[in-house]
Amino acid sequence: MEIEFDTQQEAADFYRRLPSSFRQLNGVLQINNRLAVFPEKTADFKEFAQLITRYIIDLYEKKWIMEIIEKFYYFTDPEEQVAILNIVSAIFAGEKNDLPQIEVLKDRRETIMESLEGMLHEHHSFSFASIIRFRLTAYKEALRRFVEVAIDEYKLEQEYQVFVDKLRRIIRAYKPLCEKIEVYDEHPFRLYDDRHRLIRNMQSVRSFYPLLKQWGIEAEPSIVLSLIALAPKQVIVYTNRPDSGVMKTLHHVFEDRVCFVHSSLRMTSENRIMQ
Repeated sequence: MEIEFDTQQEAADFYRRLPSSFRQLNGVLQINNRLAVFPEKTADFKEFAQLITRYIIDLYEKKWIMEIIEKFYYFTDPEEQVAILNIVSAIFAGEKNDLPQIEVLKDRRETIMESLEGMLHEHHSFSFASIIRFRLTAYKEALRRFVEVAIDEYKLEQEYQVFVDKLRRIIRAYKPLCEKIEVYDEHPFRLYDDRHRLIRNMQSVRSFYPLLKQWGIEAEPSIVLSLIALAPKQVIVYTNRPDSGVMKTLHHVFEDRVCFVHSSLRMTSENRIMQ
């Protein structure tokens, strides 16, 4: 079969990207702006489709995603565009598997492969430009869906950041009520004051929630808001899950005021206090 490129340079670039083992096994030859390929087995056709897929993704995917972000969803600010692109890239890298809708989105590599495999078997000659123009409709639609999910995540991250910034301002605005609070990550959380007394009367904490409305915050009671109401200068959290969502929020809100300690060290602290 022959595949034609727009320029000799483009043909040479694609040729160089082919593994040498594939070039030798399938007798790949570059003739000006064309590549002659002689696959014999179904596996060879599939591998060639994979190589074209990788080439398309490497050369065009980022540009097309940015176009989708701007032309379909009207994000024109370069920083916002890059932020959304980074979320899409994280999704592709498997770093955002907990996001809604990810499981129902089709793998974009498989989408390209399905568009190519039949064509490679049926046509002895075709142009790379025809692939780009006519064969990738399903792939571009898949990209649009990934961008849509990424934009939803971006908006949630922005809302979360606004929420965290408000909580930080509250901490700075109110006078600390105690030096230190120790938090035991249990169900429910247990809080101790700087004399290691269990904080049982949370009435003053509950009365704090109406004040949050003055800051434009509508939130259910949580360990984060309880600690803000107590306004300690230092928070020590004994936990086995410092990377969990609630612990990350504590870190973002209290910044250098919070310290995470493994739960196994809690007994050491308690024994020291008893002595």
